[in-house]
Amino acid sequence: MKLKEFQAFMQEESIDLALLSNSTEKINPNFVYFIQNDHINSILILKKDPGLFVSPIELSIAKENSKIKNIQKFDKTFYEKLKELKPNTIGIDRDFVTLNQFKNLKSKFKKIKFKDISEQIKKLRLIKTEEEINLIKKACYFADILMREAVANAKIAKTELDLKKIIEKKILDLNLNPSFDPIVASSKNSKNPHHISNNTKLKGFTVIDLGVKYKNYCSDITRTVFIGKPNKKQIEIYNKVLEVQENSINNNLQPKQMHEYAQKTLGKSFNHSLGHGIGIEVHETPIISSFSTDAFKNNMVFTIEPGYYNDFGIRIEDVFMYKNNKKIQLTNSPKTLLII
Repeated sequence: MKLKEFQAFMQEESIDLALLSNSTEKINPNFVYFIQNDHINSILILKKDPGLFVSPIELSIAKENSKIKNIQKFDKTFYEKLKELKPNTIGIDRDFVTLNQFKNLKSKFKKIKFKDISEQIKKLRLIKTEEEINLIKKACYFADILMREAVANAKIAKTELDLKKIIEKKILDLNLNPSFDPIVASSKNSKNPHHISNNTKLKGFTVIDLGVKYKNYCSDITRTVFIGKPNKKQIEIYNKVLEVQENSINNNLQPKQMHEYAQKTLGKSFNHSLGHGIGIEVHETPIISSFSTDAFKNNMVFTIEPGYYNDFGIRIEDVFMYKNNKKIQLTNSPKTLLII
């Protein structure tokens, strides 16, 4: 997306070219950021005139789907192509280069310097462009549709797996991909934030956590419903979790302060980060936890997801955008406790 900004960084750091590779078996979000497609097996060489190098069988797919229009097929080995370009310094994406790949590069290019570029790309990805925000808003729009469907079907589905299958089918019907494996956690399973849905009967507090990708950008939303008749204490705890989210939004708190407020209010029953950044990846910067050193800036997009986990579990999660000192909510499904 911010190709010119990255090229300026390369010039400042005297990096002649940067390498980003992608495989459909191991998708590289930094590659996807510049190409805007995750279905291409390829190597992106970023320089003054960026080039996408693909095998002959990938050529037509790349031409149809890549935002980089200089697409070439490898008529030589990758290492021969690099030698032709005669770089003095190569930027590498440390998080997506294996140790063997790096050893091969160093052995074949003994006089070349290597610099890590992964942190700089993460910085670029942290602040979303207007185009990116519009794609995330669309992903959130579909997440709201799916959540409404899921909540409606919680009335008729018998087990966690029944409801999860309904969610997965609806995602397919919308011709979308999930951001992650949907979670349906009911009864005692609701107290496990990363529960794997099974044949447990839907009863009591039931956590529904889902998200979809729209043109490579993710959404993430969680709602908790109650199947049966909650007691007064259960309703009070649900409303306390909701209050924590609402106060986090309304107060002018920074990421670390937000988490510390939630932790102080919910105590030991809250055992994960209050939220996380979201974009090409469902979990990215900014970090919203007690370890965070991030500060909110315009066009950051993130989730806020306070939870309570004791004898049962409750979680409420939405996607937000930071703009002009305000946290603007992008997912909009109802949050008042629904009793089924």
